[in-house]
Amino acid sequence: MIDFRYHVVSLVSVFLALAVGIVLGAGPLNEGISTGITDQVRQLTEEKEQLRTERDEALAVGEAQDAWAEAVAPAVVDRLLGGRAVAVVELPGADSSTADAAVEVLQQAGATVSARVSVQDEWTAEAQEQERADLATELAPQLGTDGDAAVADTEPQVVLATALARSLVTADLAQTVVADPTRTALLTALADAGLVEVDEQAEQRATLTLLVTGAADPDASEESAESAAAAWEALADRFDDLAAGAVVAGPTEAAAADAAVAVVRSDDELAEQVSTVDDLDTAIGRVNAVLALREQLAGRAGHYGTASTATSVSPPLPAAAP
Repeated sequence: MIDFRYHVVSLVSVFLALAVGIVLGAGPLNEGISTGITDQVRQLTEEKEQLRTERDEALAVGEAQDAWAEAVAPAVVDRLLGGRAVAVVELPGADSSTADAAVEVLQQAGATVSARVSVQDEWTAEAQEQERADLATELAPQLGTDGDAAVADTEPQVVLATALARSLVTADLAQTVVADPTRTALLTALADAGLVEVDEQAEQRATLTLLVTGAADPDASEESAESAAAAWEALADRFDDLAAGAVVAGPTEAAAADAAVAVVRSDDELAEQVSTVDDLDTAIGRVNAVLALREQLAGRAGHYGTASTATSVSPPLPAAAP
């Protein structure tokens, strides 16, 4: 049986240990710990300042490069797209100011922007799935021209993508100014259904398409993300197939996850046909978009920008006329 003396000894031992700890902590141990913490704080502060300096230098270099590209862009792109019409299609998440800047450079390259259309969230929203299916059934019989196969038995998103492309572009330069009541009816039907918003539209159709995109929706469910990715794939494919070429472009975030640039690059077959640019929010990227469209006219495709999935920073410059 444990007696009272045992409890006394135990308590004394505990207090002695506490006392020794306090003495050591206030003495030699405290000095070592304090010195170590001070050194670590000093080191972390120096590293923080170094990182801030490196960041500021990188930002300054980036701003200088962008300013240079802005200054030389008109000369670099001059007449590269002369005589061509381009349809500009903004996908959900695209920055309108980025699209505006891209349009300006397209015009500097001599292109005419024949249409600006914004694809709405309803294009992929789960709540509108049945409405899209019904509309696809309605529009399918009006498609199948311009060398395109009949689409009545394909997925609704492919039918709708074909309808939008059919209303805005053609691969035949001679057909761009030919009156086509079908194209107007298709675009009106898509707009009335709330799937697209027509910002600008000319009488002529384009032979090239610039699809402007942004980052993928971070809050989308896995199913919604997969549905959206399939929709962007269908749009890129149909615009490329029905026109003389298509480029999908956006900021670096568009090359990640299920965003449109990433979707094209991850599809080996589509990546051989459709070009992408992942730095459209910079002056260099907007020049890249023009060069990529010009490259599409030559029957080639490439993937440009600063993301890890890009194959090159910029497309090659066209050969100068002799």
